[in-house]
Amino acid sequence: MIKVKNGAAFLATSAETQTSHKVELIAVTYQAYLGSKDVDGVPTPQGYINSWITDENNNNVFGGVNTQEDTEFLGNILNELTNQYIADLKVLNPSITFENTLNV
Repeated sequence: MIKVKNGAAFLATSAETQTSHKVELIAVTYQAYLGSKDVDGVPTPQGYINSWITDENNNNVFGGVNTQEDTEFLGNILNELTNQYIADLKVLNPSITFENTLNV
């Protein structure tokens, strides 16, 4: 979970858009699945992670799903995704402080 430390705020979600209401808490959700990719012309099994973040009203904050190969993660996937989303939010909202509430 990501907590907006400065209290509820409208969050910028791109250079030109923001959330339609103030947000205090953001949930990080992910789904793992097995797919494949071509390696030298040979289909090879590959694990993938789909992730997205939602506000208190279950609205997708960025309006989409992020897909990454599972090999990009070194340990706790949820914690790593939470930190990635905090970094993305900080770039768009430099005056707002975000807190990773996971105890890892």
